[in-house]
Amino acid sequence: MRVYVHTLGCRVNQYEAQYLAERLATLPGEGEVHVVNTCTVTALADRKSRKLVAQLRREHPGALVVAVGCGADGARAGLLRAGADLVVGNRDKARLPELLMAYLRGDALPEGGWPSLAEERVRGPFPRARALLKVQDGCTQGCTFCRTWQVRGPLRSKPPKVAREEAEALAAAGHKEIVVTGVNLAQYGRDLPERPTLADLLSELLRVEGVRYRLTSVNPEGLTPELLALFSREPRLCPYLHMPLQSGDDRVLAAMGRAYTAAEYKEKALAFLSSVPKATLGADVMVGFPGEDERAFSRTVELLEALTPLNLHIFRYSPRPGTAAARLPGRVPKAEAARRSAELAGLARRWSRLARQRFLGATLELLVEEQEGGWWVGHTENYLRVGVAESAALARGTIVTVRIVRVEENLTEGVVFDRPQDRGDRPS
Repeated sequence: MRVYVHTLGCRVNQYEAQYLAERLATLPGEGEVHVVNTCTVTALADRKSRKLVAQLRREHPGALVVAVGCGADGARAGLLRAGADLVVGNRDKARLPELLMAYLRGDALPEGGWPSLAEERVRGPFPRARALLKVQDGCTQGCTFCRTWQVRGPLRSKPPKVAREEAEALAAAGHKEIVVTGVNLAQYGRDLPERPTLADLLSELLRVEGVRYRLTSVNPEGLTPELLALFSREPRLCPYLHMPLQSGDDRVLAAMGRAYTAAEYKEKALAFLSSVPKATLGADVMVGFPGEDERAFSRTVELLEALTPLNLHIFRYSPRPGTAAARLPGRVPKAEAARRSAELAGLARRWSRLARQRFLGATLELLVEEQEGGWWVGHTENYLRVGVAESAALARGTIVTVRIVRVEENLTEGVVFDRPQDRGDRPS
């Protein structure tokens, strides 16, 4: 059987796409199967999922089209209308090979429970230079705008020893950087008998030599003193923290159901930036949440101005079916939400340049990821996206020392630091 896996959405979905591709690689039989790993985080994500299913239905009329994942739980009817033959939610995603075989035989689809993450492992290599390692699923935060926690099931964590064994396999497959991901990493370990913390997990992973680790995203409550201390002393733990903010206004944060105030967020972010060598910060921000007035938006801008984030992911509020926020009054007009989004995007470009300029002349460790327009491009340990002239003899997936020599709005340029001509000042 020829099986193709297409994925939308977050890093957790990307990990699960690799997991499905590995498990479906030996599916017996003839024919063609297209698996769409869907996303439902926003209305736009739902539309993209339906559009991809419809496109595959048109382009491969004889193939089996299967929709799986968050959109399968949150927007099942739309995916069936778009042309999906089979829709499988998150609870049954790991059993997809078994379900596909039952479907093809015409048998009733067996029911199952939420699987343990201890059984969910990938071997690699991933198609990209950076590998993904999913260690956690589910969320009990209950944010009022979020559909994801409703479709991801109960808290489940991968035991540290199991995660380390998976990291060993990924390192053996040639990966030099592993990105640790989960639906809510701040809640890692709460469901396990020993109740290991995220810092405990990372300490176990760091036993695997020759690999550096990056966290995808950690809510503010997850940045504990223990984790901050580990970041500050461990050079193989990449000094970049993506910490979702959503809003800099306490009233909006409370309406969102977030577990921190703006002052608490700022305190944690500044502690990370001041105590971790070479540290940079990323954030998520939502504009247009019900009740967000101009003063609330200004508070968000003021907070971010004080932190100068390297990266800012901006989302316009999208009412999701079945969420508490969808019933809130004070809906912000779409045009106003678009204006705020555009204003933040312009500021984010300036903040990013300022954050990168701090490292002009610095030496950093660059993971070489791809060739792009005459450059070798990759990310440094603190997540600067850096280009090195293609004339340099580099290899995808390797880590090289570079010196940052130029910072512009759309380019951060580095030179490889292992040649004599790169050790002095940059020639004019």
